[in-house]
Amino acid sequence: MNFLVPIAALGLLTLPIILILHLLRNRREQLPIPSLRLWRDLQQKKQGALPRSIPLSLMLMLQLLSATALTLALARPVFSFLLDQPRQAIFILDTTTSMTAEDAALGQAVRRFDAARQAIRAQIQTLSDRDAFAIIGLNPYPEILSSGMGTQKAEALSTLDNLVPGATGADFHAALTLADGLLDPNRLNQITVLTDGDYTIQPDSLPPVSAPIDWQIIPSNLPTLQPSNQALLNVSSRPLPDGRHRLFARVINYSDIAVARTVQVFAGEHLFDETTVQLQPQGETAWVWTLPESAETARVELVEADVLPFDNRAELLLRDTNRHRVLLVSDTPDNLARALEAQPGLELTVETPSARAHDTAAFDLTVFEGQGLPLDLTAWPRGNLLVVNPPLGHPLLPADNFSRNQRPDPATGSALLAGVDLSGVYFNRVLRVVLPKWADVDLRAASGSDEAAGQPLIFHGATGGSRLMVWAFDLGANASNLTARLALPLLMANTLQTLLSPAPQPVLPLGEPIVINGNFSVEIPGGRRLSPLQMVGSGGRFAQTQLPGLYKIYNDQRELVAGFAVHAGSALESNLTPQLQPETFNLQPATLKTLPPEIEYYEIWPWLAGLVAVVMILEGQLAWRK
Repeated sequence: MNFLVPIAALGLLTLPIILILHLLRNRREQLPIPSLRLWRDLQQKKQGALPRSIPLSLMLMLQLLSATALTLALARPVFSFLLDQPRQAIFILDTTTSMTAEDAALGQAVRRFDAARQAIRAQIQTLSDRDAFAIIGLNPYPEILSSGMGTQKAEALSTLDNLVPGATGADFHAALTLADGLLDPNRLNQITVLTDGDYTIQPDSLPPVSAPIDWQIIPSNLPTLQPSNQALLNVSSRPLPDGRHRLFARVINYSDIAVARTVQVFAGEHLFDETTVQLQPQGETAWVWTLPESAETARVELVEADVLPFDNRAELLLRDTNRHRVLLVSDTPDNLARALEAQPGLELTVETPSARAHDTAAFDLTVFEGQGLPLDLTAWPRGNLLVVNPPLGHPLLPADNFSRNQRPDPATGSALLAGVDLSGVYFNRVLRVVLPKWADVDLRAASGSDEAAGQPLIFHGATGGSRLMVWAFDLGANASNLTARLALPLLMANTLQTLLSPAPQPVLPLGEPIVINGNFSVEIPGGRRLSPLQMVGSGGRFAQTQLPGLYKIYNDQRELVAGFAVHAGSALESNLTPQLQPETFNLQPATLKTLPPEIEYYEIWPWLAGLVAVVMILEGQLAWRK
């Protein structure tokens, strides 16, 4: 026990003062007696005065106790406890597809990811409230999955239980860099890497790390195993001129023994073909099928189970969602036609306003330019519409006149103008349109007459069953210099991306993110549909592709407009032969520094102060009774 204010011990000098006061107070009690004769014959001591003694009483004991307790309280006695040094455990958890492999050598065919997750759970549960932790996902895009103090272990374990593995490739450099940035100099840091080691890493490519690294290869006896895995790779299709579909697939044997595997092909939900393939050790074979025109989806499966079920099945969406039909209605279509023809995946049809030979409902996008927008049109057609240089006096876009010599203000540009350089662009003829209630402005004018300054140049919105974008300026040869600049095809590309359905790649590796702009929902394998709010990501980034299968994209009218497939089979993930050898890494060993011991102090003066209060109450009651 120590004292924080030892000088307060001088208060103990009050103890002899209390004793002296009690001694002085000790006088003979005067009593009336009838006679002194009884004392005359008593023998008297003739030498010196009679000795004085301090009477022991309850009052004296209480006062001494009160003074002692008060003095000790003022000296602030404390008990000190030596605490363990705080720790920080950083876990780098492999979340790639190969971690879904099931190894019988672990006992009961336990998934590698589950074994790694259980190892992290056991270590997190040993942390004290003063310790910290962090879990980093090891994949092509490492990120912090969970972090906090020991008091937040429950939340971390819940996050750990809900993790879904599934990614292609791993960026060890980025993961270790992220872990090194989390190191706390005031803690004992430990980095633990939990992986199956199915990757080759150049030792000199790893960054320096200022903490010891514990490499846990799961399972630990993997080098003695012979993982028997066969995978479907490069499953793809292409349409034939007669409407049928050519389906291609590779089957690879990643084991060291020859195997026979049954391959089934489904057109929609109907079994189209079944065949048995003979695969040599580390061998492969390729197959081609021609599916009927009526098939909208295809599926290839390996019937026999192996250690990695994810790569035994691959699905495809056969409908062509990467091409769009566009109708351009214009008297002078040259400039817009060139901008549209520069866009990939478009089938452009051009007609004059007088012809009206096509139904807009048959096209994915209709572009009206100038007088191509009929003045007798009283309601917008359903579908996607782009209106360029609308005519004066149109009932759907009321305007009082045209503005001259307008220049865009880049500061007012929305995301539609991303990557579009409008410096030096001018518009000599802009419709001074009254902004509709359904419209959001994408670009405003910066100069011109006071009454026209700030007027909308580009705006978009939705009304009824129509999605519209309006370019309120003229693209004629003498009306603007935009047609001679790269900004026009870039602006057209951004406009098409806003109006048209997404056109993703037909096949993505497992875990690869994809950009889906617009108000679209995605149905993931299993039938769960994610709304746009549930797909929140930077720049429309959809990253929930950890499950193999078909992903269907729906518009806000709940119509299937596009889709893509996610395949787990890959040379990076399906080959389960261990390759990672941490002992060969030329990592500089981390310096284990000893932190100064932490001491926790427990003060007891409040208890002493309470004791003083109790004693004083008892003393007061005792004095009152006298």
